[in-house]
Amino acid sequence: MEFLPDCLIHHIFSYLPLEDVLKTSLLCRRWRYAWTVAATHLTFDGKIVNRFRNSVDYTSFVDSILTRCISPKVKTFHLTNLRYNERVRSKLDSWLMIVKERFVEEIRLSFYAPSMYGVYVLPASLYRLSSLVSLEVSSCRFSLDGTISWPHLKFLSFENMELSEDVLKAIFMGSPLLESLELCHCRSLENIRIDTTSLKLLVLVSINLKNIWAPHLLSLRVSGNWGAFNEFRLDDVSSLVEAQLDIVIIPDVTYGTRRCCYFVKQLLEKLCGVRTIAINGSCLQALSVLEMEDAPSLLSKCQNLILHPGISRWDLPGIAYMLRSSQCVEILDIRLTGDRCLKLQLDKESKGRFNFDEEDFLCSRKGNFQLLAEHLKRVEISGLEVHSFGLKYLHALVKYVLGDIRVLEKVIIKADQCTQHGQESLQADVLSELLGVNRNLLSYGRASQNA
Repeated sequence: MEFLPDCLIHHIFSYLPLEDVLKTSLLCRRWRYAWTVAATHLTFDGKIVNRFRNSVDYTSFVDSILTRCISPKVKTFHLTNLRYNERVRSKLDSWLMIVKERFVEEIRLSFYAPSMYGVYVLPASLYRLSSLVSLEVSSCRFSLDGTISWPHLKFLSFENMELSEDVLKAIFMGSPLLESLELCHCRSLENIRIDTTSLKLLVLVSINLKNIWAPHLLSLRVSGNWGAFNEFRLDDVSSLVEAQLDIVIIPDVTYGTRRCCYFVKQLLEKLCGVRTIAINGSCLQALSVLEMEDAPSLLSKCQNLILHPGISRWDLPGIAYMLRSSQCVEILDIRLTGDRCLKLQLDKESKGRFNFDEEDFLCSRKGNFQLLAEHLKRVEISGLEVHSFGLKYLHALVKYVLGDIRVLEKVIIKADQCTQHGQESLQADVLSELLGVNRNLLSYGRASQNA
């Protein structure tokens, strides 16, 4: 590479991480300062932080890189794991001004701020950065004195921050191309109102909300801890085509498990028109309680159903509830997590309802799935552990699917293999049991000639 033209060397350097680009200065005299022109990915992360004893050394290092870098354009500027205090505030402001002048496209800021020092207030210069395409901010604070102008911004992520409805409104008004918004552990935000038609994806992680109004949103993902203390409503999400509920139900001592179960149900009622739905084990266990009480099912238009159950009896009725509610499903994807625990706090009477034979459970309720037999074409089960309760899941589900689904085309079963020295291997007893499972499954009658 020593004999390559400078333009080609600079082009190659533009794809390398900052740490690798800096190392090239040691390779030959000609390259000693080549990185100063070619470095476009300025990433100062935890790996670099750990090499310095305090924030002063760290800031001096960042200073030296930014002052020596003369590249006319900076694509990415990442600054993470910096211990924030008032002494570095002016440095941060100056760094952001430098990358702003270099037409930076991607910024990631994440600080560790002891409470006695407060948090970093994002400077006004950041609010009017026309080149910005992606912005990720953690443990900082907004202080809007003017308007926001991010005409090219497409991805925005806030974590561990104080937000308000006014801030979100200003962001939506100033970001006409925004497609994805992630809010994680954000406080003081009660209502989310999204008028823009450009936003396609909304990701929420452990946020205390009251309601969401987003009639043009296409994809919604909700995760983290939720319960009776922070229930929220989906007021209008009529355009959704994909929804993912990966929430951990935390029953409140006052309201108990019952209210959490109906919280999950009311979320699904608002998602009845969504074509693709993914639900985790905690939600399935909440629905299991409703199924064992013969609660009325929903009427869903879901065509692609993705379930993440554990491998215990507490999840199986939840699967039955979703099948009963989603009888237009064409693709059923069950990804076993291996979790055997009961997530909810059930009284003795409720637990007594779960005393059933796992292998016969679905077949005993197949009268509730009559329409499903005319739609379900593909079933995939993954995460199966040999020598586990998961085999009973397998027999119960496949026996019903093969015996009753008349349009079935394919069933895929993926068993987890043992790992030894980084390589997958099958022990003799495991292989023998898998062969036995295979014979049993092939012995089941088939309602579909195309299966």
